[in-house]
Amino acid sequence: MARLSVFNQISLDGYICDTNGDISWAHRDDPEWNQFTAQNVGSEGQLVLGRITYELMAGFWPTPFAVE
Repeated sequence: MARLSVFNQISLDGYICDTNGDISWAHRDDPEWNQFTAQNVGSEGQLVLGRITYELMAGFWPTPFAVE
């Protein structure tokens, strides 16, 4: 049976974005964070997103920033 790992990122008020849906505050150049996300992306498995996160990411993935 496959293992399910959960990674949840929220702020103390329960949201990751501001009232306008902006998450630019989360995109800082942090070597430790970049290493953590690179390890997660490199692993085998499935990515499960909620509707709102999926819609946000679907707009981001085709951009040049998604491949940096």
